[in-house]
Amino acid sequence: MAIYKLNQHSTETEPSSVTLTDESGVVLNIPFDPDNTDYQAYLEWAKTNTADPVSGLTWDDIRATRDQILKSTDWTMTTGATVDQAQWAAYRQVIRDIPQTYKNKTPDDVVWPTQPSTAGPNT
Repeated sequence: MAIYKLNQHSTETEPSSVTLTDESGVVLNIPFDPDNTDYQAYLEWAKTNTADPVSGLTWDDIRATRDQILKSTDWTMTTGATVDQAQWAAYRQVIRDIPQTYKNKTPDDVVWPTQPSTAGPNT
């Protein structure tokens, strides 16, 4: 059974994304984006189910999100990737450093950086 969990950071008044844990244990962070098919699936699910707002994120949630982001952006570091690899390398380092950067704060305080463009350095 898929499990959805709304994500709301302490600086936000509304949830900004939803985490989906599927039957095999894979965790996906789904942004609230009408063009995202996973978000559309969540909306359909939400019509007949209830997702409780998160009262507080855990460091396991943060690590799972971090790991998923790194996994989904591995392609940016491959030879021949048509992106600005320096920007992506810096972004990925910030993602890897999240636990250390926020070690004296709560998981709700984590602010995720914005991904660089996938348009490529010469566009």
